[in-house]
Amino acid sequence: MDPYDRLGAALTRCGVVDDTPLARLVATGPDILDLLHRLGTGDVKALAPGDGRLTVLTSAKGRIVERLFVHHLGPEGVLIVGSPGAAERILGHLRKFTFAERLDVVDRTPSTCAFTVVGPEWRAAALAANLPEIVPYGAAPFTIGAAAVHVIRTNGFDANGVMIVGTRDDAGTILALVREAAESVGGAVLDPSSYEAWRIINGLPAMGAELTEERNPLEAGLRDAVSFTKGCYVGQEVIARLNTYDKVSRELLRLELPPGAPMPARGAIVRWDGRDVGAITSAAQVPGRDFVVAIAYVKSRELPPGTGVVTVDAGQSEPTLARINR
Repeated sequence: MDPYDRLGAALTRCGVVDDTPLARLVATGPDILDLLHRLGTGDVKALAPGDGRLTVLTSAKGRIVERLFVHHLGPEGVLIVGSPGAAERILGHLRKFTFAERLDVVDRTPSTCAFTVVGPEWRAAALAANLPEIVPYGAAPFTIGAAAVHVIRTNGFDANGVMIVGTRDDAGTILALVREAAESVGGAVLDPSSYEAWRIINGLPAMGAELTEERNPLEAGLRDAVSFTKGCYVGQEVIARLNTYDKVSRELLRLELPPGAPMPARGAIVRWDGRDVGAITSAAQVPGRDFVVAIAYVKSRELPPGTGVVTVDAGQSEPTLARINR
């Protein structure tokens, strides 16, 4: 199956992704959930074993430091999943705000692996693999052969998928299970280029691209990660004002550039009616095809409702027309 067919399988059925690069930390001690509660947007303080939640570590200005998936594993502790290469940054941020709290956080990224099933038929693949049914962002222990793993309800962006986390030694066993399950319902294993195209087509924001310290969680589409009733956390006042007074001025748009259009660089200007209204944050050529998909931040109030086309300065003498995929 070529990369385009793999992408098509993930868009219509499901796909298997090697998410081993994601940061995975395990925290123990009675104060870890309280600390995460005070540092992030999500209401995680009362998570019980088997529960989980999406949260965003924010700066004092309400900007994004890191998106985290928090999963309560029970006696084993709390699994914290972040973006690739972010383990040390997450640890540093937690240590900065740790004083008398009783907790210990260990980077388990080097010793563990993660494989994820994404796409609209992820549940069918999970059923085919006999995986336990769990609540959004929840976690459950499971055994694959002799391998002890944790099954997590997430696709690495939201709760529409399932991730299996185990030891590196068991990576082959885990991959074989999810591959067989996905293929049994018409899915496929995704290579990195197909996966990136899948992410962009679905408009899913990634750390380092859409999620940076220049942005706040609301304009990044992470409203589900924000509790407006939990009380104080770092950056809470700023985010509350943005919500209360409708001050969120930007949103993410999915764009499709026509066949033959050059790949726009990150930061390429998006225009409408001759005005600069935004900038590209991610772009990828669809594997096996000559058209490009992209995500852009745009000024919401600058685009009239129903606008279907913008232009992108993609490096040509003339701007490239791009269709908005809402």
